[in-house]
Amino acid sequence: MTQTATSHLVQKAERLRALHHGDRLLLLPNIWDPGGARMLESLGYPAVATASAAVAYSLGYDDGQQITLDAMLDVVGRVAASVNVPVTADMEAGYAQLPRDVAENMRRVLRAGAVGINLEDSSREGEVLFDVGFQCERIQAVREMAQEEGVPLVINARTDVYLPRVTMAENERFDQALQRAKAYLEAGADCFYPIMLGDLETLKKLYEAIRAPINVFAPTCRATLRELEDVGIARLSLGLGLMRASLTRMRKIAVELQNYGSFDSFTRDMITNDEIRAYLSKEPMQ
Repeated sequence: MTQTATSHLVQKAERLRALHHGDRLLLLPNIWDPGGARMLESLGYPAVATASAAVAYSLGYDDGQQITLDAMLDVVGRVAASVNVPVTADMEAGYAQLPRDVAENMRRVLRAGAVGINLEDSSREGEVLFDVGFQCERIQAVREMAQEEGVPLVINARTDVYLPRVTMAENERFDQALQRAKAYLEAGADCFYPIMLGDLETLKKLYEAIRAPINVFAPTCRATLRELEDVGIARLSLGLGLMRASLTRMRKIAVELQNYGSFDSFTRDMITNDEIRAYLSKEPMQ
């Protein structure tokens, strides 16, 4: 990368990291295209996150690293180039297993313009949890790569211990999550993401034990945004939420038309072409 390109990425990475340590909860309604990224930026969101499942679905792939790395990187690069705010990309389990291979894949993500990543600790959505030490090696390899690139990449280390398909006694999940949180942060992660954990008291207990940024998955959270903020949670993401809402609306319209219903009921609060163009009109600074 050129010195100018690296400088821009450094500034964005530092901004993204700072958003994890502010007084306000970092809200990330994950998107899958440049248009959605531009809309969120225009609405005042200070950062944009992609959702791996949404990107995959939009291109006709299933979730779980079924999309090719090249196809995912193409979307991530287009999203990052479309906005001035920092972009963090959901890169699933890194599209590889060995630490050096994950690091090289994440180098490509960084060079595509994203300054943050999600990195999971299991294969195929909790099918097999990686050993704690092995996942730490993967995180450390990514951190060392970022240092080589001269960019403080923000690593959101996701654990899948709370996924239903992970075979583990319920009373063991918290201890396992806490062990992984401490280890991943020590290995170079910036934020810990115990996906599916939504109980406020448990989240509070976890935060008090690690005193580091925690990412909460909104669809399974049983607390208000204010409550999360009050107990020290740093970040909340929607995952596939926005795409599911969009597809729900799309299906409802399609079924209504198929049954010879009226299209008028769907146009009353519909976004206008002028509003869409307004979101797209501001050129990003590259």
